[in-house]
Amino acid sequence: MNLSEQQLNLFRDFGFLIFRQLLSPEETAQYSREFNTGLNAWIDGGQHDGKSRHYASLMEEKSPFIAGLAHDPRFVDVAEQLLGKDALAIAVDGNYMVGDTLWHPDTRSLDYAAVKFCIYPDPLNGSNGALRVIPGSHQDPFHSQISLDPEAAYHLSQADVPSYTFESQPGDVLVFNVALWHAAFGGGNHRRQGVVVYYEDPDTPAATAAIQEQMRGNHRAFAQVGRQMYGPYWRAIDDPHHQRWIRRLDELEALETNN
Repeated sequence: MNLSEQQLNLFRDFGFLIFRQLLSPEETAQYSREFNTGLNAWIDGGQHDGKSRHYASLMEEKSPFIAGLAHDPRFVDVAEQLLGKDALAIAVDGNYMVGDTLWHPDTRSLDYAAVKFCIYPDPLNGSNGALRVIPGSHQDPFHSQISLDPEAAYHLSQADVPSYTFESQPGDVLVFNVALWHAAFGGGNHRRQGVVVYYEDPDTPAATAAIQEQMRGNHRAFAQVGRQMYGPYWRAIDDPHHQRWIRRLDELEALETNN
C-alpha cells in the first residue's frame, strides 16, 4: 500500500491520516468477534463490568486475525512509510473504554518516532466517544505548549479544546503520531478500541534510550496484571517481519524488560 506525497505531507504536518473502509465488512466482523473473545479472556468472570477501562493484548492465539494485522501490508507498509525507516511492531491491543479520556499524548519523549493505528468496531461520533486530535500537536514547540489543564490555561473545558473529531464507521482506521495530543468525550461504558502500534527501529543513541525507557514502562504495565507482554504465540508467528521484530527487540534489550 503506497502513500501519496500529499498523504505523507498531511501526516508530517498534521500528525494523522484516515483510511476509510480499510477493513472489509467480512474482516470487520471477524475483528469484532476476536476482539470480544480476546478481551473477555482477560477478565475475571469473562464479562466487562463497565466501571473502569479494561485493557488486553490481542497478540495471542484467541485473536489470530487481529494479531496478524501487524504484518498486514496495509499496516506495516504504511507505518514504515510514515516513519521513513524500518518499523518494529510493539503492540496489538484492545480496550473497553469507559467515559471520557482526557487530553494526552502516548509518549513521554520526542526522541523517537512511533505511530498508532486505531480501529473502532462500532460507529462513533463527537457525542459518543469518537477520538479527537489536535492537528500539529506532535511537534515542538506546539507539543510542549499544550496544557493538561485547559480550564486554567485557556478557560476552556476539556471537551471544548479546538480539535478534529474522527467520526468513524466499522472498517475505518485512523493512524496518528503517538506524540499527537488526543482525547475522547461522551463515550459509554463499553466503548471498544483496538490499536496496532509501531516504533521506529532506532539508529541513534537518543532514540534507542527513549524506546528502552518506554518499553520498560510497557512491560511493567503487563507485569502489574500478572501477564507477559510477548507470549509464545506472538513469538512463534512464522512471518519474516515478526521474527525480525523479535530479534531486534532482543538486541535492544527490550523483549523481556520488566524492571
